[in-house]
Amino acid sequence: MFTVTLCLLCSILNVGVTHAQIVGIGKCPSVAAQKELDVKEYLGDWYEIYKFKANFEDGQECIKANYLLKEDKHIRVLNEGKTPNGETISIVGDGYAPDESEPAKLLVKFSEAAPYGNYWVVDTDYKTYTLIYSCSELVDIHFEFAWILAREKSITEEIKNKLFQELEDFKVNTKNFLKTDQTASYCEAK
Repeated sequence: MFTVTLCLLCSILNVGVTHAQIVGIGKCPSVAAQKELDVKEYLGDWYEIYKFKANFEDGQECIKANYLLKEDKHIRVLNEGKTPNGETISIVGDGYAPDESEPAKLLVKFSEAAPYGNYWVVDTDYKTYTLIYSCSELVDIHFEFAWILAREKSITEEIKNKLFQELEDFKVNTKNFLKTDQTASYCEAK
């Protein structure tokens, strides 16, 4: 009876978690962040172009992030998205690099009660695109997030292919990417 109950509980939890984000068996893929990151060049507005499913973004399009350097050298992260009825949803978070020798391995959180999560800059040219990856492990499973952000509301097919290939080279399944709509009429609604 205990085994059946445990299996049922695991199945229910698995359904809830898999609809929330990308879940995999085993350890996180060995993804490398870029070696350097000039935070001052990275600051400003970035539009979400592609993402792995994340339950905290459900029902939102037109997603944009703004990064601002704070006096304590942490980064204020303002994420905003819009719903189809034009409602703006926003959240402010805190980010920082815990190890100065690895400046592209940032940690970010959006609640005082939440732990910091990985925000690794895998690749950026600062002017056009940035590729971000995050993965956390729990026992024998891992939870993945990835984003491609851009300074404009779109990127070229060439840049998309380059960034997808970078993650594929790290054994990350880019079929998990979803395109974020930045062109909907409600994106411009105030």
